[in-house]
Amino acid sequence: MRKQKENICSVVIQCKFLMCAYVFLFTAAVSAVTLEDAIENALKVDPSLRASNFNLQATGENTVIARSRLLPQVSLQGSSNQLTQTTTQELATGGNSSRSFTGPSVNHQLVIRQALLRPKELAALRYAELQSKYIELKFKSDVKDLQNRVINAWIDVLGAQQLVQEYEKLLDLMRKASTQERSRYKEGESTKDAAMEATAQYENSIAIHNQAVETLKAKQRAFENLTKIPATALLGKKLDIGSTPVFSELDKDILWLKFQDASLELQMAKLQEELQLERVKMAEADHKPTLDLLAAINFAQNDATSTQGYQYRNKQLGLQYTWPIFAGGGSAAAERQAILSYVASQSERDALIMKLANEFDNAWVQVSISPARSKALISLYESVMEQYKSAERAGDLGVKSISEIAAVENNRVRRYVDLLNNLQDYYRNKLKVDRSGFLKFLNAK
Repeated sequence: MRKQKENICSVVIQCKFLMCAYVFLFTAAVSAVTLEDAIENALKVDPSLRASNFNLQATGENTVIARSRLLPQVSLQGSSNQLTQTTTQELATGGNSSRSFTGPSVNHQLVIRQALLRPKELAALRYAELQSKYIELKFKSDVKDLQNRVINAWIDVLGAQQLVQEYEKLLDLMRKASTQERSRYKEGESTKDAAMEATAQYENSIAIHNQAVETLKAKQRAFENLTKIPATALLGKKLDIGSTPVFSELDKDILWLKFQDASLELQMAKLQEELQLERVKMAEADHKPTLDLLAAINFAQNDATSTQGYQYRNKQLGLQYTWPIFAGGGSAAAERQAILSYVASQSERDALIMKLANEFDNAWVQVSISPARSKALISLYESVMEQYKSAERAGDLGVKSISEIAAVENNRVRRYVDLLNNLQDYYRNKLKVDRSGFLKFLNAK
């Protein structure tokens, strides 16, 4: 019995060891996740991006459809019937004569049509090609949008984690300060209002910490929904709160040119102009003639009593043209409508350039002032850190109470929060004005 218990204990220990090893390996694998990994995974699992990809493939078929109208069209049509026909003829001498026929009636025709002059179909083909390019840009824009959402989710989670960690440190110190002040008040070494203040500060720290924890959970859920990667993969990663690079006005001009060249929205607006221009050409083509080459082979048999038993075979080769003359004013109205849509697309492109310029300027302001603000915040943070170290030394010597040390710590946390918020704003705005090398720049250290 004792030996059996020893064996069971041995198995339990082995299981625990294996579980610990599994958890360690899982944690190591998870912690190796980078921002690039998160983006790559999001691109694989995002349903809206899948839908965008299918739309891209579907739109690509428009080019095939439009081109097919310019290629040879082959059709075979015919009929095969059992015909019963009676012919009655009145005679000059009086009375009438009747003849009846029952037999097969067959008619088959093979037609080949080749477009020679089709202005509207040529414009439609160009329109379909531009439409495919537009949807391709739309797909790239969706990819870029998803990447931006993952990057922002990454920034949010890391920032929220760091805030929770800072508030946890403060919470522990506030708890000790509250306990100490209550004890001092009971012993007559402190006042009631000081004890109440310390307790209130502790309760306020609890509320702030709880809010930070709930915010972190929300940010983690958003990250997991985007990437399908557990948020625990980001534990231990931090945003570097060091100083940010300084930019000059020359950098702004260079970045604005790069921004315009890389702007998918602007490229889509220009393509939209070209699409509307092709619509104008399609509308104008409704007034133009078309010309087709036709070749036909026809086979028929027994279509009347007078030709009973006859079989017909004929071949035709020729041209067919159509020249629209008047369509009730509809073609002219469609042309005017297309021209107005084209002019509207030009104005929309101009409006988009103004909008992008405003967004770039607003983001640039934040990026350009961030280094100076970051430098000032770092100096303030370093200053309060020195105050905290001094308060700790004074506390060790019995000169300062835990409440006084907690007050300095509370100030330090506020400075850290300001520094972290400034850093997150800098990252988000830098993403808007300059994406080059951004992933390497942002990856946690």
